[in-house]
Amino acid sequence: MSNLIKIFVVIFLFFPTISNSKDILKAKEGITWDSENQEYVATGSVEYESSDIKILSDYIKAKYQIENDKEIFNEIEIKGNIQIFYNEEIYYSDYGLYLKPKNIIELYDNVKIVSEDRILKGDELIIDLKNNTRTMSTSKKESVVEVFINE
Repeated sequence: MSNLIKIFVVIFLFFPTISNSKDILKAKEGITWDSENQEYVATGSVEYESSDIKILSDYIKAKYQIENDKEIFNEIEIKGNIQIFYNEEIYYSDYGLYLKPKNIIELYDNVKIVSEDRILKGDELIIDLKNNTRTMSTSKKESVVEVFINE
């Protein structure tokens, strides 16, 4: 039994990427890699996935930085038919930014949050993943934030 524990310790010490989550970017039309500007642009039924979040859209521009010889996404711009799956909620929008180092997602235009017991609609949404808060607002004077609660 102790040999098995030693093997696991060696694996996690010398191969830390096995224990760390990885970002995955997929696209039906294609992905363009721009190493000079350190970004990927993906189009056509795009899917981005990390250990805790999944994003579907028509377009994603993912900027990255190099850390320990690895590409780490730090800002993800999202456009068109956005669906974001996080915990027990689904977020919909037309445009958004995922600022990974800050754990913030900003969504604009036709924003909707759908959870088991409610639907919220508005023009702008700030999702603070670290503090687990959602701030919905309107961008136009004639707009309102709507909440529909299932009973």
